Amino acid sequence: MRITTFAGGSSGNCCYVGTERTHLLIDCGITAKKTEIFLNEMGLSLEDIDGILLTHEHSDHIKGLKRLVSGYDLDVYASEGTIKALPRAARDDFFKYSAKDHFHSVSADSIYEIGDMRIKPFRVSHDAAQPLGFKIESGSKSFALATDLGYFDDYVRDNILGADVMVIEANHDRGMLANGSYPMYLKRRIMSREGHLSNNNTGLLISELLRFAPGGRDIKHIFLGHLSKENNTPELALSTVETVIDENQSICRARELSMSVVKREGIDKVVEF
Repeated sequence: MRITTFAGGSSGNCCYVGTERTHLLIDCGITAKKTEIFLNEMGLSLEDIDGILLTHEHSDHIKGLKRLVSGYDLDVYASEGTIKALPRAARDDFFKYSAKDHFHSVSADSIYEIGDMRIKPFRVSHDAAQPLGFKIESGSKSFALATDLGYFDDYVRDNILGADVMVIEANHDRGMLANGSYPMYLKRRIMSREGHLSNNNTGLLISELLRFAPGGRDIKHIFLGHLSKENNTPELALSTVETVIDENQSICRARELSMSVVKREGIDKVVEF
């Protein structure tokens, strides 16, 4: 498998997951043109993409969706709630009429296949219609993505558990958010159970993944994603997550893990395994 991200954060999100046979995008929150440029850097093009997995309908996850569907005839896999919410979220009836045949409804906890990949969506808590995370397997290798979630529980943890590579949200620093310029209603939304994970909670989630995984140190790489531009910094996200990991488990030290922060835009570290 080969994993990287093309964008991560409030301005746009897009992740690539591929094997020699199958190539997928998770979300398309950047333009189709930029997506094509980043794929070209990997020796691929949009014609190689076999489908788009959509986590939810918020604008930073669907910016390039219309062009990818209309111009490249790509199929989109999303929850029924997300599909129904798209026309209103995008303010475009293209998603209600013209694009209808390109959408495939998927359900949490049901496994389906695209090429040589087995995909299991799972529920996450966010203020969207019916948001999903994804666990993707090919042979004995696996990848998981969980961003845009206000909290995690055993269900979320268990769906990520065992993944070789993962993208996990580390959206905000609690102090920066609490003392920042956002209006109170927005702060409450972000901190709520339908908002976003703080750096501290991300550290707790990774601690549990290490504790419950049969071989916690065998995780190949952890991407910390969806950082807030206003309420976080890459350095603070990484240092806070590492501190929480070291305080909450003894399987291994955080510095022993391969972990990085997702770029806001641009092809990121490519992990092959």
